[in-house]
Amino acid sequence: MTAWVIGSSSVYSQAVSKQFELAGHSVTQMGRANLQYGATPRAQLERRETPDFVFININAEDTAYHSTDKRALPSHIDWCSYSRVLDFKHLLYEYLYEINREVSVCEVTSSITQWPYKFPNIMPYSIMRSASQTIGATHSDKLNIFSVCPNGISDELSQQYAELTYNLMRNKPEWGIYNLASGGERI
Repeated sequence: MTAWVIGSSSVYSQAVSKQFELAGHSVTQMGRANLQYGATPRAQLERRETPDFVFININAEDTAYHSTDKRALPSHIDWCSYSRVLDFKHLLYEYLYEINREVSVCEVTSSITQWPYKFPNIMPYSIMRSASQTIGATHSDKLNIFSVCPNGISDELSQQYAELTYNLMRNKPEWGIYNLASGGERI
């Protein structure tokens, strides 16, 4: 079996890759060094082995939100930059559906979208995460896709969160956001 890890540079992504390797899966790591998030996924991925699992940990929100203003406004989002990442994810999910309808897809997200009123100072971040979650949900009727939220992640928790993530991907849960800080419980 084959796993793709897209957004592979973090300690957490590396730990997820290791979980797949320990289980005997072939792992292809991709990220900024060998993947253009603003380009069409098909042309970049069609020569790679068809995946059974896809783990996505693209942290584009931090680079698309620039503001020195104390007010958190949606206009502070670099929509031109961020929309390319959203387009990439949408086209990636369509491509995955064409090549393997049984693929298990896990995208790293944030639970802030469930209670943005608690963090009004970072509303643009919540808006961007919501947009990404909407793209995943849009494809959840065709693909086994879900999101994980690694609340409070640290280098020390990366291994534990990677094990939970791998187990969730193997068990193919229904669409939703799963909180790794609470043992993988659905939010």
